[in-house]
Amino acid sequence: MPDLSRLLLCAVFFVLPDVNAQTDITQDEAVSPLPAKSAEKKKSDAVRPVEAGPGGGLKLESKKRAESESLFKWHAHMLFESRYVTEGRDNLSGEGLVSISSDFNMGETLSIIPWLADSPGADYREFNLSFVGGRRLADDILLYAGYTWLYAREHDESANDDEISLGMVYEFTENMQAAALVYHSFYASGTFIETTIRYVHSISRAVDYSVQAILGANDGYVIDGHDGLNHFQLRANVEYNPVADIELYALAGYTRAINRDADNYADDESLGNFVWAGVGFVYLF
Repeated sequence: MPDLSRLLLCAVFFVLPDVNAQTDITQDEAVSPLPAKSAEKKKSDAVRPVEAGPGGGLKLESKKRAESESLFKWHAHMLFESRYVTEGRDNLSGEGLVSISSDFNMGETLSIIPWLADSPGADYREFNLSFVGGRRLADDILLYAGYTWLYAREHDESANDDEISLGMVYEFTENMQAAALVYHSFYASGTFIETTIRYVHSISRAVDYSVQAILGANDGYVIDGHDGLNHFQLRANVEYNPVADIELYALAGYTRAINRDADNYADDESLGNFVWAGVGFVYLF
């Protein structure tokens, strides 16, 4: 893993000083339509801003959400999920998670994204602070790099971690993209890899939906979990904008374990086959 860590660090310093906009990846939203070729259009060919998802995992905002947020000074994202799911695992044994986040864009170079979550049923709290940059390498290729500081507390025990991430998105068409994300934990000295295929569609001016398939692989990131292919996941999201400053959204997901081995790996006990759902809203101030 040392070679991979150095590679990710180099990528972070390569991307951040020369960013066309604010960004990120994986588990959720849509990428903008393919850009126009003219020099005039190229100026607005920014990489989609990012937001925080479960576990502070970063994801691209939808086109509609990014456009709405640009018209307001500040915004807050709130989400309730029936399970806390990351790396294909039900981290809190069926207990739900409530989270709130936002993102602050520092010029056109950097996004700062705080994410705070709480699970009263599991007496669990987590705070993540991410710094993310991105750039468009070509008309249909986006590159992202970031650093995240994580702090978690469960009952009377606490832990923290530093992570770096590197991701790439390829836009097949206006409605379909493929993404690959690699994130590395310095605490675990391990890496997790996710590849995603995503389809997005607008039903009307007020309603959008997206579906995506995700394949995850562990390489020491889940410390006492098996290495190799880890899980397969299907997710669906629906967004509804009743008025300009409010967005309501819902999600549903299904995760299926791959090569689960709870007899030999304690962290594979939470890796399983399960369904979960969530509801949330975005308020623009």
